[in-house]
Amino acid sequence: MSSAFALPFQGPPVREVSDEEAAADFEAEVAALEAHPQPHPDVPDSDGAAPLRMTKGATAAAAADGVTDDDIRTVIADPQEIEPDPAGNGRMRLRRGSLTVVVARDGAVLSVRDRKPRRRRG
Repeated sequence: MSSAFALPFQGPPVREVSDEEAAADFEAEVAALEAHPQPHPDVPDSDGAAPLRMTKGATAAAAADGVTDDDIRTVIADPQEIEPDPAGNGRMRLRRGSLTVVVARDGAVLSVRDRKPRRRRG
């Protein structure tokens, strides 16, 4: 297909940047990030524990049984029993004491069940 009207593409002009300008731009970006810090979900909290990723059902079950995030982290870090979940898809069932936690392949907590519920907080 040929046309009498052709518009050639012209890229934007290249701006030469000196080392001093590049350093000043970098310092300005760093200062802006420090002035307005953003939360980083993949970075551990100040107490060193990474945030748990839990489904709404797992969160509700943990709250109903009085299970804390630290209890769940303990089961994940050092389970007494490990077995594949009957639902499959790479899910694992981790047990420690009376607490059972089902985790997905990506580490998200899918289910929390405590055979001996703790006292509710609050």
